[in-house]
Amino acid sequence: MTIYHTGCAGFVKPRERYTARLDYVEFDLRAPTPSPKVLATWKKHRPENFTYGVVAPASLYGDASWPLRDPAKVRSELDRLCNNIDALGARVVVLRTPMAVSPGSVALGRLTPVLERLVKVAPVVVWEPSGLWEREAAVAYAQKLGVVVACDPLHDEVAEPIAYARMRGLGVDRRYHVGRLEEIATNLAVCDEAFVVFESGAAWREALGFTGVAQGVGAEAMLEGEEADDEDGDDEDDDDDGDFEDDDEEDEG
Repeated sequence: MTIYHTGCAGFVKPRERYTARLDYVEFDLRAPTPSPKVLATWKKHRPENFTYGVVAPASLYGDASWPLRDPAKVRSELDRLCNNIDALGARVVVLRTPMAVSPGSVALGRLTPVLERLVKVAPVVVWEPSGLWEREAAVAYAQKLGVVVACDPLHDEVAEPIAYARMRGLGVDRRYHVGRLEEIATNLAVCDEAFVVFESGAAWREALGFTGVAQGVGAEAMLEGEEADDEDGDDEDDDDDGDFEDDDEEDEG
C-alpha cells in the first residue's frame, strides 16, 4: 500500500492549523530565510507524523544562464542549505534547476556532485529540471544518483518506488475535482511512497480533499468545517461548492 504525504507549497494557513490538518509542507528557503534556531523550533514542535521538505534557494545556482559556475560559492550555499536541512529535520530537499542545466551540458556535470552531497544529507532528494528534458532521460540520469524526478501523475507515467507529485492547477487541471483527486491516487498506487504537493489556486482544499481520498474516508469528510471561501482570493473561490462533487457534466463535454 502506498504511503502518502500530502501538503502545499508553503504554509498557506497559520502553521499550527496547517500541521494539524496536513502531514507535509514544501518550504521554500528563499530569502529572508528563518534562522536555523527558528527552524529547529519548528522541528521541535511539529506533530509526530509531520514531514518537512525544503526547496533549495535560487542562490545555489548563481547566474541562471551559467549556473553553478563558481565552486566556492556553490560550496558555501550547499553548506548553508545542509545546515538548514539539519535544523529543520527536513526529510526532503527539492532542486528546481534553471533551463541551462540541460542534457549533456557543462552545468549538468556541475550539478552531479551537488546531488551526490545532498543524497547523503536528506533521505529524499527531488529534482525538477526545466527546459528541454524528456522525462525518460531525466529519470535515467537521476536514478543513477538515487534522486527522484518530480512528476505530474495525471500526465506522466510514474513507476518509481518514490514519487514526488507537483499539482500546479494549470490548464484543464485548474481545479482538481474529486474524480481527478482519485485519479492522482490511482496513478500513484504503484509507488511505495508518494509526496503530493498542491500549488493550485485552491491548494488547501484540494490537499485536504486528497488526504481524504488517500485515507479512504473521502474528500468531503476532510472538508467538514472548512468554509467554501476559505482560500485566499474570494473571486476564484465562487465555485468552490462544486470542487469536490462528481464532474460528470464536465466529462460529458
